[in-house]
Amino acid sequence: MIAVVAALWMMFAPPPATPASTPPPDVVQTQPAAQPYTTGQAASPPPTAQPDTQGEEPQTAPQPDILGQGAYAQQAWEARLHAAYDNAEARQGPLDGRWKITGPDGDELFVLIFSDPEGGNLVGAWRDLRRSGGADGSGYLSSGGRTADGIDVRFVEPDQSSETVMQLRPTADGRWGGELTQSGAVRSVVMTRF
Repeated sequence: MIAVVAALWMMFAPPPATPASTPPPDVVQTQPAAQPYTTGQAASPPPTAQPDTQGEEPQTAPQPDILGQGAYAQQAWEARLHAAYDNAEARQGPLDGRWKITGPDGDELFVLIFSDPEGGNLVGAWRDLRRSGGADGSGYLSSGGRTADGIDVRFVEPDQSSETVMQLRPTADGRWGGELTQSGAVRSVVMTRF
C-alpha cells in the first residue's frame, strides 16, 4: 500500500522547482541609467551602423535640377543648348578643324587649327611640329583670309623677324598646296586634314 501511495504522489505532485539562474560572481549586469528629460532639448537617436556598401555597384544619382524649375524646364533648356551648338557647327565653313602642313619630302612642319565662320575670315592657332613643346613653338594666327584662288594665312613666330606666310590653293584630291615663306625662304608645302 505504501508503494501505491508513493506512486500516486509522484504522479500528482508538482515538479521540483529549479534553482534560479544567477550570473557568475565576476559578471556584473548593469543597465544604462535613464537620462533625465529637459525641455528644449531633443533626444538624439542612438547611433546606427553604416551599411556595408563595399562590392556594390554605384547607384546613379538623379541629375540635379540646375535651373530649379523642374525636370521639364531642365530638358527644354538642354534641348535649346544642343540646338544652339548644332546651329553654330552648321554655319562653319569647309576649313573648320585641324590641318597638317608638310614639306615636299613629307616632313611635318606645322599644325593649323582653323575656325571658319561662314563668310568671315579664318581665325585659329598654329604649332610648329619641329619644336618640342616650348612656349615659342605655338601661337595664334595674325590673319587668315580667302583670296581669289585660295587662302592666305599669316602668323609671327617669336624668334623670327618677319611673318610666316602660307599661300595655299585647293587641289583635285581634297588637299591644299602652295608655298610657305619663312624668314625670306620659300618652299612648297601641302596642307591635309587630320
